[in-house]
This record gives sequence, C-alpha cells and structure tokens, in this order.
Amino acid sequence: MARIASDPMLDIQPDFASPTFEGLRNRIIGATQTTHDEVAADLIAAWQQDRNLRVVAWTRQIDEDAHLAAEAARAEREQEDQERVRLELEAEAEKKKPKINDFTVGTAVGDTLTPRPSQYAIHKLKSFEYIELWYFSPEGCKATSDEAKTSADDAFGFTKVEDFVALKPVASFKASRKAIQDHGLEWRQFDLAKNSFLLYINKLNWPEKHQRALTMFFMNIVAHPSRSEHFGEQTLLLYAARVRRDWHDTLILNNAFDISVFNPTLLRNMNEEVWNKARHESLTEVSFLPLAHYVNHLSNSTPPQFSPHFAFNHSCCFHLLPFYRFHSVYLCSRCLCFCSRYRSPCFRFLCFRFLCFCYL
Repeated sequence: MARIASDPMLDIQPDFASPTFEGLRNRIIGATQTTHDEVAADLIAAWQQDRNLRVVAWTRQIDEDAHLAAEAARAEREQEDQERVRLELEAEAEKKKPKINDFTVGTAVGDTLTPRPSQYAIHKLKSFEYIELWYFSPEGCKATSDEAKTSADDAFGFTKVEDFVALKPVASFKASRKAIQDHGLEWRQFDLAKNSFLLYINKLNWPEKHQRALTMFFMNIVAHPSRSEHFGEQTLLLYAARVRRDWHDTLILNNAFDISVFNPTLLRNMNEEVWNKARHESLTEVSFLPLAHYVNHLSNSTPPQFSPHFAFNHSCCFHLLPFYRFHSVYLCSRCLCFCSRYRSPCFRFLCFRFLCFCYL
C-alpha cells in the first residue's frame, strides 16, 4: 500500500447533495432507479468507509515509523557505547604501557649514591608501617641486596598489579633474617640509617607533618647531651627504638602522640634499665670466670704486665684480671681461687664478693 501523506482523520467530508455532485448523481440515477438523496447518502457512506480504511492504515504506518525510529535510536546508542568502550580500553591500555620519564641533558650523576633498601622495607614505608632502621643502613642494604640475588629464582608469590595477578619473588616481600633491632645497632649504623630513612619517607610522599615530627625526633636523639655519658648512646638507641615503635602502634589506634616531643623522664628510666642490665651481666661474668686462660701466666714468678697485683695477706698473691668493666677481679696465684672488688657506677661502695682459700 502506498504511504499515506497526511492523517485521514483531518479530512473534511464532501457535500454530495450539493450542485457540484449533481452530474455524478445523474449518472448513477440513470443506471439505477434511485433518487438524488439516496445517491448522496450512498456516496457519503462510501466516503466514510474509505476514510476509515485510510485511518487504520495511517495508525499502522505511525506505529511502524515509531518502531523503526526506536530501532534506529537503539542501534545508534549501541554504536556509541561500543565506541566509548573502545576509547576507554585504549585509554586504559595507554596507561598500562611502560613509560619513561624525561632527563636533563648534560647533567652528571651526583657525587654520592644513597643505598637502596629492600622491596620489603619500601613496601612497609608505602603502607606507613613500622620498619627497623637496619634496613636503611649500608650493611642492611647490602645484606638484603645479596639475599635478593641469591634467592630471586627460588620462590615466587602472587601479587596484584592494577587489575592483574602477577608473580614476584617472595624474598622481596619477606623480612631479612639478618635484621637487627634499632637498640642493637651501633651508633654509626643508627646515624646513617636514620638519614636514609628520612630520605625515603620523603620520596614516598609521607605527610609533611609526620616527616617534620620524625626529623625533629631524630635530631633530639643525636644532639642529646647524654651521648657523652657512659652508656649514653645505648640508652638513646633504646629510647629511639621503643618510642618509634610505640608511635607506629598508636597511629594504628588513631591516638598517636607527638613523637617530636622529647621525654627526659622516660630517658632516665631507660638509662637505669641499661645500667641494671650492665650490672647483672658483670656479676654473671664474675660468677663464671675462665681460669684456664690465666693459669700459665700465673705460674710465672713475675705477674703479667697488664695485671697489677696486690697482697691480700701474707700467704697469697692476687693478680688483677683485665677484662671486667665494673669489677676488679683478682685471681690467686697459689690456690687459683678469686675474689671480686666491685665498685658501683656511682662509686658509693666497695666490697669483696669472694674470699681466697689461702686466707681461710
């Protein structure tokens, strides 16, 4: 059926009884025995029937046009969606492509290179977790580098990279067996390691507030006047180790203190702890004195050059053993027993802990 150009409902019914249609009515009457009114009525009925058919066709045509328009719109949306997905995939693939940053032409490498810590230490810093300073010392960097080289091909583990699962050496995410606690470091190791530690937290974009607090914390440690005292550095190392560990623990609980504020009372308590440990170790050394090493020396009539002696009484002669820090330990050259003249760190008292058998 031909396409309908306009809505049939808008068509106006002709006046078939008017003089305009008189010739048509006469032709119809000549063939039949009807009147003009009957012919006009038949023409009106025929016109209305034709209009009704055209109205049905027009409605069907509108529905078909609407369906075709909806299909075309859906196809266009699908095409747009496909194009958008294609562009997103291309952009994502572009992001994942390896990129290399620019460099300044003519610029030479620096005079010194900062030792690179292990991936384990870097991962800890990225997660803002506690990590021993040993990993940032020259010895720690070298040790973990050697471990990574020797065990890189041994074991691998799964890790998530973007939306993919990748394999990485397990050694890169594992603590080193050679790691040393902060209070067990030498002062030189601590001093170098904290500089490298501060450098890497800056590279890994730690918050400025936290960086300033840690910088002041380490400055308070290295510049503290008690360093020159006996066991001063050991006490400061113990303070730095425990306070930094506790700071990280309280950060997790969201009630952290200001680590840059130094606590002299806590330092005094730790100093007493270090002294007590030293006293205990010295008493333990006295109780297990190795005599065999000195028997051959004491058999000579002349005492060793490094061991001044004194007469405890007329029947025995004691030789000073040179390897005790807080005790003057003496060994009898006759009966091979010993006594200990112990002086406290505050030099308040002096006592003998053992009595020579010659005296008895």
